[in-house]
Parts: sequence; C-alpha cells; structure tokens
Amino acid sequence: MSSENVSVAQLERPPAAPESEKASIEAEYGQDPYGLLEKMVKTYGPVCHLPIGPEGMVVVADAEIAEKVLRLDFHNFVRSTEQEDQLSPLLGQSFVVISDRERWQKIHDVILPNFTPKMLLRYYEKTLEIVRHEVEELAELAESGKQFSFYEFARRGVLGALTNTLFIRGIQESDVDMLLEAYKKTYPYIAKLFLFGEEVTSQFDDPEIIEGRESLEKINSYIANMVQMRRQDLRDEPEDMLDVMIAATMSDGSKMSDKQLQDDIAALFWGGQDTTPATVSWAFNYLSNNPDKRQLMLEEIDQVLEGRAPTFQELERLEYTKGVFDEALRLRTNGVTLSREAVKDTELGGYLVSKGERIGIVPYVIHRDPRDWPDPETFDPAHHTKERRAQRNKCAFLAFGYGERRCIGERVGRMEAMLMLTLISQRFLLDRVGGGMSPKAVSMAVKPTDGLPMQVSSRR
Repeated sequence: MSSENVSVAQLERPPAAPESEKASIEAEYGQDPYGLLEKMVKTYGPVCHLPIGPEGMVVVADAEIAEKVLRLDFHNFVRSTEQEDQLSPLLGQSFVVISDRERWQKIHDVILPNFTPKMLLRYYEKTLEIVRHEVEELAELAESGKQFSFYEFARRGVLGALTNTLFIRGIQESDVDMLLEAYKKTYPYIAKLFLFGEEVTSQFDDPEIIEGRESLEKINSYIANMVQMRRQDLRDEPEDMLDVMIAATMSDGSKMSDKQLQDDIAALFWGGQDTTPATVSWAFNYLSNNPDKRQLMLEEIDQVLEGRAPTFQELERLEYTKGVFDEALRLRTNGVTLSREAVKDTELGGYLVSKGERIGIVPYVIHRDPRDWPDPETFDPAHHTKERRAQRNKCAFLAFGYGERRCIGERVGRMEAMLMLTLISQRFLLDRVGGGMSPKAVSMAVKPTDGLPMQVSSRR
C-alpha cells in the first residue's frame, strides 16, 4: 500500500524484531551495537523497530529518510526525551542533551559565538603551541625505539589543548591527568547508562559501576569548584569561553546559572577527551595499514606547508588530509545513533511512526551504503573530495550530525585533529605494533581497546 495514497493512520507499522528476543538483543547491543544494528537492518529493512530500552526504538538506516528527520521535516522530530533522561547523569542539562527546542536555542545562542573565525583563530594559536609541545615527545620515542599508546597520547594532547584555550584560568597541568583518569573510570558506568538508563543502572553493585559513578561525581565536583572560582575572579575583558559564558545574557535577559555552566563545561570536556582523540587514533591506524594513502597525505602536507607549521588558513588547503580524518570518522563513527522523537503521528519510509516514539538514526550503516560509498569497507580519503560530496545525499555522512542540532564543537574538533595529523606527519611515521586494526569498544566514542600501540620513526 503506497503511503502517497493513504492517510498516516492507515499506514502499517515498521517491521519489528520479536519482543521475545528483547533480552538477547539488548545483551548484543551492549557488546556490539554496530554489529547488531547492521544485522537488524539487513533482516528487517532500513526502517524497523527494535525492542531496546523501556519503549523500544525505530531504527532509520537510510540517508534520504534521515534527511527528512534532520532537515526537511525537522519540526516534527525533536531531540529524544528518553535519551535526555539517559544522558542527564553524565551531562546534566547541557546543550548536548536537552530536548526542549526553545531552551536549547537560548543556550546555543550563547555558546555558538565562541566558534566564530576570530575566536577560532585565538584557539588555533594556543592549540598549535600545545600540540607542537606534545609532538616533541615523539622525538624521544623515535630515538629510544619505545612503543607507546597513541590513544592516550592523543587524549592528553587534545584535552590539554581544550583546557588551555576554552578554559584558561583554574586548570593546572596535573589536573589534566586527573581528569583523564577519572573519565576513563566512568566508561563502564556510561555504557550501562546508555543501555538501561539511570534508574536501572543505579541498582548495579558491580565495582566498576560504583567506581565509575564516584569518578563522575569527582569530575562534577571539580567543574563546580572551577565555576565558583571564576565567579570570584571575573575579568573586565573575557579571556576564554568560560568568561564569555558567565558574562553572557540570554535572549530572555537571564544569565546562565551555575548548574547550566557546569553542565555545558562537562559536555565540552567530555567531547574533548573522548571523540576527537579516538578519531585521530583511528586515522593513524588506517594510515599505518595503507602506506599508499599515507604517502599521498605526506606529499600534500609537504607540498602545501613546505616544512612550516600550518597557518589557520592553510588547514583548509589540505583537502586530502581532511579526507583522511573524515574517512576515519566514516568507518569508526562516534555515537551509535542520532536520537530523535516524533512530535506527532507521521510517516517514515512508508511506515507509521507514532507520536512520542523514539527514532534512532544509524550513521554506521548509512556510512556503508554502496549507493553513496563505492567499495564502502575500504579506507579511501578520496571518498571526501568536493566532487564526490556533491554527488551523494546530504545525509550520507553524519559524523557530526546534520541540520539544526549539528555538533556545535565540529570546527574546534576538526582544527585539533588536523593539527595533530599535520604536525606529527611532517616529522614522523607511526606504525601500529603488529599491524592491522586495533580492537574497538563503544562508549560514546569508538575507542581502540588496546590503546593503539605505536612505533614511531623519524621521516628525516
């Protein structure tokens, strides 16, 4: 029955996995969410229903249908209130999680101005200084021949850059190590939060879950103290993002509360220490496995930069290097689903989606659709040339989301990643110990479970 000739109420429901398999599906989702979703889509189609969580979820794994949700008909699909409940123990009511559109817009209008080209240039200059310092450590490793965990190296570099650009005062160098260790201990707790929500997860007595909850409380306490310190040390001229956020007036004339400041800082810290380092790690892992692609990137960097550190403008000229980063994002997508909720009964892919129903758009599967990605499992930075981008659907690449709720930190994340790729590659070659791809685990970001052991050698 064609959806064009019937009312929404007459449409059939999406094909569904049996409710009797709920326990096994949730268990598999906890172990390998990408593998499960890929299998479910192959079995039931690009729009289907899975019995995951309290109310289940409608899966969307098609770029055209995703575009309807995220752009063409976005007013009928808001941020999922169920996911807001799941994420609130971790990120409170930060701009990342809130589902109320008006409230989100007020906060968005305060934070977004910090990512203008002028502010980005300021962040760039400080980030360049910090990444160059981190890269100097590789010279010692190249000389000694010691192996090292690139993922931990990247985490420290990126969070160090974030804390020294967006939050200049009140964070000591030793605090970065403390925060990284605390965040690492939260991973098992966060994984359970995503699957079961806080109400169920709070009942677990697993030592890892308890330690994760305590570590999260430690992080939140640290951020709360930082906000209080800044309130008592206001500057006439804002020095960083936190100064701007404290001084900012929202559209209704109100100021951001201490709790809102704490939540938004927690969101920025979380993204800074998790998603960008993971993607940069995968990029170097793929380059290690594809020496021909690595050589193309090195030739571009050498030709454009001629041995110099890149200027802010020159980063945009490194098209192939940007493709390396985007291809790592495509194949090792951060975040399992983009979660939305239908505000009324509506049609998706010819099926009825009911008001209040949670929708999970699956970038991992969309990023492997051969209609948009020739040879989709192959690492190929040329997938991201301007010509190829123009030929595919706007929602075929969803690494940073799309539409109104696109990731607000994309420009900073890209800048950090490009600086690490270029500054490291100008001087060194990184090769994964033992070759191949590191095993992965999913908890917000897709991380190499072995830390990505690398051997570093000097190019010259």
